[in-house]
Order: sequence, then C-alpha cells, then structure tokens
Amino acid sequence: MRDIALILHVATGALAVVIGPFAIVVTLRRKGLNWVGEVYHWLIALVCLSALVMVPYDWARLWMFWPISLASYLFVYLGQRSAESPGGLWYRGVLRGYGGGWIALWTAILVVSVAGHPWTWALPIVLGTALIEWLCFRPAVAWTRVQGGS
Repeated sequence: MRDIALILHVATGALAVVIGPFAIVVTLRRKGLNWVGEVYHWLIALVCLSALVMVPYDWARLWMFWPISLASYLFVYLGQRSAESPGGLWYRGVLRGYGGGWIALWTAILVVSVAGHPWTWALPIVLGTALIEWLCFRPAVAWTRVQGGS
C-alpha cells in the first residue's frame, strides 16, 4: 500500500506543480471556477491523501505531514470556494488559496530534495508569499471589474 501511495503522491504532485500556475491564471482571467481549477483541486487532494496514507509507515519521521497535508488542502479549498463565487475581493482568495497550495508543493519538494538544509523550507514560503501578497494588493484591473457592468 505504501508503494502505491508513494507513486500516486509523486505523480499527482508533479502534475499539480505544472498545472497550479495555469489554474491561477485561467481562474483569474475567466473570473470563476473552471476545469483547470477543478483538476488542480483534485490533484492537491490526491497529493494530501497519499501523504496521509504514507505517514503511519514512518510515524517518527513523517508525523508532521498530517497537519501540513491538511493545511495544504485547505489552502486549495479556499481558492476553490473563492473561484465558485467571484465578487468583491474574490481574487485574493484564489491567489492565496491556489497559490498557497503551490507554495506548499514547492516547499515539500525542496525539503525532500535538499535534505540536511533546514532553511530550504523558507525560500518558497518567503518568495511565494511576497509575490502573492503583492498581487493581492496590486490586482489586474480585469480581476476587479464587475461583469455585465458599465
């Protein structure tokens, strides 16, 4: 079971890393939920679920991935909910939700790939959060324009 979960985890994680930016861009351009956002949501759900399956096999080393997986999924869920009902500052929820999930993916990749360097988790978090917040407070005019309005 662990091997199947690991294969699913790596495959869906790799796809989510690629699709994540497209989900953000397409959702913001179309001002609502779309198939790319749906695919991204389910890929993240599978990444998190497969991580939860693998944790009990090495509890002492991996226990922290339960809360991390839950938080990562909740980020993407926030983006999903924001995309379902655009209006007001909806784009901030999409950016922070989908973007937060994408930051979590890159953080996990760096922590696993560059083992032995405890600072590796900080790089995607600091850079990604700065970019997301910059976009939240300097949105494109198209994201804030009311559809069907004057």
